[in-house]
Amino acid sequence: MVEHTESFVNSDGINIVYRVWKMSERFARGIVLISHGLGEHSGRYQHVAEALTDVGFVCYGIDHMGHGLSEGARAYVPDGWLPVRDLDKLYHIARLDFPDLPCLLVAHSMGSLIGLAFELRFPGRLQGIALTGAAPHVEYAHPAWLVSLCLWAAQYIPKLRLSPPMSLVVLTGDADVLKSWRDDPLVDKGMWRVGTSAALVRLAREIRQRAGEIETPLLLLHGSDDHLTPASGSTFLAKNTSATDVTLKIYDGLRHELVNETESAEIITRIRDWLLEHA
Repeated sequence: MVEHTESFVNSDGINIVYRVWKMSERFARGIVLISHGLGEHSGRYQHVAEALTDVGFVCYGIDHMGHGLSEGARAYVPDGWLPVRDLDKLYHIARLDFPDLPCLLVAHSMGSLIGLAFELRFPGRLQGIALTGAAPHVEYAHPAWLVSLCLWAAQYIPKLRLSPPMSLVVLTGDADVLKSWRDDPLVDKGMWRVGTSAALVRLAREIRQRAGEIETPLLLLHGSDDHLTPASGSTFLAKNTSATDVTLKIYDGLRHELVNETESAEIITRIRDWLLEHA
């Protein structure tokens, strides 16, 4: 597998970095866009990309604004639609490289909201959407009064880090992954910014309101013990989109980062096989 890093400057003048993983262009069978979660970066999905490139996919993983190697205030996303615009730019870059290949999406948590919003804005571009820890019910992980306070405070102090992250153990039961997370200099380990939290709540609400517009095939994987993005969000999508091809799997006892859980090999294989069926 070959990996290289490239970048583009978005319409706000922010340098956005993305990774490309591929084996052989001659035998490429599809494009997979990878959209990561809050505070992390595309490099954490290298093991996912390896599994996908092994079967002929070309993977493009974006570092969303304020994340990883991309510019911007760390973990600050003032409007949930801004990274959708950047994902659109990455889509066009991939299309220039491989104009005839089907394009699919793998997205996690915050990235799932960005990916679903991309589908709402540009319906028909994706042949399949595979989500882990889908976040349309993200606000239900917190008391209603706290969500209301966050939405209010975001108008005045959007960059302030006030929204407390939960304990690190909510991510995964794999101790090695947690150590890697702690040692990763590109992972944002600070408290969540008020403006980012508010932006994600607003985006999730819009996605819930417009879920019926989504017709693209969906793979929805979630851990039953996910305390960051409740599994009810994936169940909601399974019941309320217009997609006729929907697969929902709730993994008993697993936590937020399914591709980094102790059963990650099985889960990544499931994602790979589903993408192959829809490419």
